[in-house]
Amino acid sequence: MRVRNLLVVLTLISSFLLFSSCENKGSKTVSRKPYPEEIKTKISRGLICFPKDQKHIFLSWRLLPMDPEPPKYYIWQKDMDKTDAEAKMIATTSQTSFMDSGLEAGHTYAYSVQVNDDSPPQKFQEHVTAISNKNQFDALSFDIGVEYKLARVVTGDLTGDGELEILIVYSKMQNIDPAGWMKSTDSIKVAAFLRNGKRLWTYDLGPGIETGAVYAPIVVWDIDADGRAEVILKTNRSNDPKNYQKENLTILNGESGEIIEEAKWPVIEGHYAGDYSSSHYAGDYNSNSRNYIAVAHLDGYNPSIIVARGLYKTQVIWAYDNKLNRMWERVVGKDMYNPINNKWLKKFKLNSIWNHLFTDRYRGSHSLPIADINEDGAEEILWGEHCIGSGGKDLWKVEDRMPYTGHPDIVFAADIIPSIKGKEIYYCREGWYGKKSNRIGMLLKDNKGKTIWAHWGYTHVDGGWVSRVVPGMDKPQLFGYDITNKKWTPGHADYIGKTQYLWAADGQLISNPPESWIRSFTVDWEGDGIREICAEGNLIRYNGEIIMKLGSALLWAADLYGDYREEIVYAPYDGKVYIIFNTNPMKSNPKVTRIADRQYRNDLSRTAMQFNVIPTESGFIALK
Repeated sequence: MRVRNLLVVLTLISSFLLFSSCENKGSKTVSRKPYPEEIKTKISRGLICFPKDQKHIFLSWRLLPMDPEPPKYYIWQKDMDKTDAEAKMIATTSQTSFMDSGLEAGHTYAYSVQVNDDSPPQKFQEHVTAISNKNQFDALSFDIGVEYKLARVVTGDLTGDGELEILIVYSKMQNIDPAGWMKSTDSIKVAAFLRNGKRLWTYDLGPGIETGAVYAPIVVWDIDADGRAEVILKTNRSNDPKNYQKENLTILNGESGEIIEEAKWPVIEGHYAGDYSSSHYAGDYNSNSRNYIAVAHLDGYNPSIIVARGLYKTQVIWAYDNKLNRMWERVVGKDMYNPINNKWLKKFKLNSIWNHLFTDRYRGSHSLPIADINEDGAEEILWGEHCIGSGGKDLWKVEDRMPYTGHPDIVFAADIIPSIKGKEIYYCREGWYGKKSNRIGMLLKDNKGKTIWAHWGYTHVDGGWVSRVVPGMDKPQLFGYDITNKKWTPGHADYIGKTQYLWAADGQLISNPPESWIRSFTVDWEGDGIREICAEGNLIRYNGEIIMKLGSALLWAADLYGDYREEIVYAPYDGKVYIIFNTNPMKSNPKVTRIADRQYRNDLSRTAMQFNVIPTESGFIALK
């Protein structure tokens, strides 16, 4: 059953909306209160147009949550090269794409799409010229203006018009990781673009921030609920990346790039003095240089900015409100919560053996996932093997096969088994190269921390994801790969001894996919719910069929504009970044745009950080 008419109940007492949504057959219906910024969020029609040749132009647009069932779309066209031409209605359809034909070569046409409204439009939303299109792919293009070696992309509505703007984090210096460190020779810039490619602003992070995703975390979110997204990032006011006292959490105005608020960036005990040798607590440069940002509604209503620092050893998590007042802080694995006075107690410094066994058992991860895993309206922080709720308190921790001194490389929350309430969490645990361990593996937890299934005895499970890629299977599949070693060179890692695994939702092995799936991500290219795989520069099906050959630097995919199908974000190091569209006729019935979904939008806010994010729907769509 398609996502369509959602029940809207206006409660005079509470003055907010209740929303419910029904997704495809077999999924859940979720009814909850919207967050303040969801009430303000505007979603436009998202019309995009591409010339296919001199006589055909392809149109695609969003089905919005409040569109009627069935919708009736009126497509209007105007020939901008004819001074006396009037707008004319050229078609009606219940689909969300259309191929306009019989056009005059070289003429520019303007289009507008309206639902259940046959009156002439007041404004045309998209202009495009009917020319011969011989490009390899149909795409929106964003010109950075310089050749780059690093590019990360995140999206958000910076102007409040209902369209997603594009933020590109780029540098002429290649991406470096603290494990394969090299001195940065160029700073990171953050550039904001309108959908038409016009640059709004550029912000230079300067020499105080090293080049790489782990050094320069960035999130886009409407933190003050005014209908326009802000840009939340880490800055350093010094010329020295190791001048930790000058590090800040900074909020930029999304439309202008100007600083709105700033606060202190989290620090780790012993970090200021660079005292890494005297205490296991202080960590080391590799561990302490990992930085993360996310937005979570831990109380079920107000957004909090969550900032984490550290990874392999000590980690700190600080939570701020939308004015950057610090609400709480934690040192993970070191602190103990006192429920009597609702305060954190600092544990004693212990020797390294006891640190491993007790205070340093639950390490971080390479991402900071946020999800409402209980479906109660309040989101949780999935940091490493902690599930953290309101006030920074642990709701539960992974206790399997402890003590364990590694950490999960992948933490992925999704509704994997619909018959179980809430979301499930998939973990891929890394380990010690060259040696198998009964504490290293892939496991699935329910939203209370109970193990559903687990596979142990691996060496180093370095990555994975959750997606439905196998035709004929109604539940998602879970991918993970094990390696025996990793050889680091600056900006690059070679994987040794690779084995790939694709599990069914019940934990049964489906297949051992090819090595090309390592560092892959998935995309619903055709909008039918069966996702394709972006692997080694190719877009492929599960059976290995190549749909499109692109090249390196495929970043991630999401439903950003147009119909329900997802687009691919591509950065081929040619000075531009592209968003690639499928402009073939859509065979599946249209569905409500994914960006109306709460979880999907939160996932989209974090796509410019370390590991690839595969946006996932929650089943909750907020109507505006």
